[in-house]
Amino acid sequence: MSRWPVKSLKGHISEVSVRKGDMPAEVLSVTNTEGFVRSLEVFDKQVFSQDTGNYKLVRFNDLAYNPSRINVGSVARCHLPDGGAVSPMYVVVRCHDSLLPQFLLHFLKSDIGRQHIVHRCVGAVRFQLRFGDLEQVELPLPPRPEQERIVQILDGAEALRCLRVEADGRTNTVEAALFQELFGTPAENPFRWAIVSVGDLFDESRGGVKCGPFGSSLKKDEYTDTGVPVWGIPNVLPNQFVESGSLFISRAKFQQLQAYAVEPGDLLISRAGTVGRICVARPLANESIIGTNLIRLTLNKNRVLPEFFAALLTHFGADVGQLRADANETSYSFMNTTVLKSLRIYLPPVDLQEHFVAGVAELRKIQVAQTASRRRLDDLFQSLLGRAFEGDL
Repeated sequence: MSRWPVKSLKGHISEVSVRKGDMPAEVLSVTNTEGFVRSLEVFDKQVFSQDTGNYKLVRFNDLAYNPSRINVGSVARCHLPDGGAVSPMYVVVRCHDSLLPQFLLHFLKSDIGRQHIVHRCVGAVRFQLRFGDLEQVELPLPPRPEQERIVQILDGAEALRCLRVEADGRTNTVEAALFQELFGTPAENPFRWAIVSVGDLFDESRGGVKCGPFGSSLKKDEYTDTGVPVWGIPNVLPNQFVESGSLFISRAKFQQLQAYAVEPGDLLISRAGTVGRICVARPLANESIIGTNLIRLTLNKNRVLPEFFAALLTHFGADVGQLRADANETSYSFMNTTVLKSLRIYLPPVDLQEHFVAGVAELRKIQVAQTASRRRLDDLFQSLLGRAFEGDL
């Protein structure tokens, strides 16, 4: 139990609905992880209405939240001295002198705060947290000087998490840099490597390329709670195989679908959703298959290593043959077995590819350590949040 009095937010916050009209103001968006961002700096194209007169003004230290997504963290404090304007769908909140905006934001982002939010949300299908519902949320409310002390501690812990994320982001650029250093870009091919068709690199003993089973071969009611994994789009991130989150089939069904089996070193490519994502599968499960929306590619490892090919398409796919990046440059507009077979790529010597793969293996070890570090920092931060709102910090 908190040693501070538990009070509802009513009387400590007000809703602000001042419209922009003809006033000059930057259009802002609220993100789950980055807080307030300038829309034109983040999005490739204008995603807001041409007519922003109905947008709501926010000023420095105001909070704004998406009433349909605050339960997943879509709430932020405006840190911009000049403020800005947000879509009319957002609820804009201004704290009274009794409540620090930073203190309220930390509470709403905490596990206990989210529990209160979910409890107060209304709607059977789509949750909504109206301002009146937010006013009913209760939190331990210490005196303002104590709020300032707590915020200083929590902001310091949050800064450590941000540094961890920044370092992780820099590590993620190393692979592409190593690739370019060893091989050059496909567009320039500075070392004049031989150009070959991907179809000539197929491992013919396993068919080279294979689309996942169609609906008639694998029906929804044939999936099971456990058994042989069926890999799908969620298991294929850019150059990263994700073991968790698969569907399952019985072993008897697997026997019928062995033509779609996955072996370590196979390449998995998405052909729906985020088209063209590719990774090297190295599953822990001895038996598994690809699902309907994936392509399995098996290459002749005496000529091309799967890690080289996956890195090539992940980092430089837009430079390869007929691939066309989509508007976000995170996937491709079209992908099928014919396109794959006709792609032409440069082919460095295998020993140089092996050097690259060894470097990537060392990089993966660093990334595993960074993931563990990030998890520890997240756990520490949530622990500090819990202690803060129990009056024990």
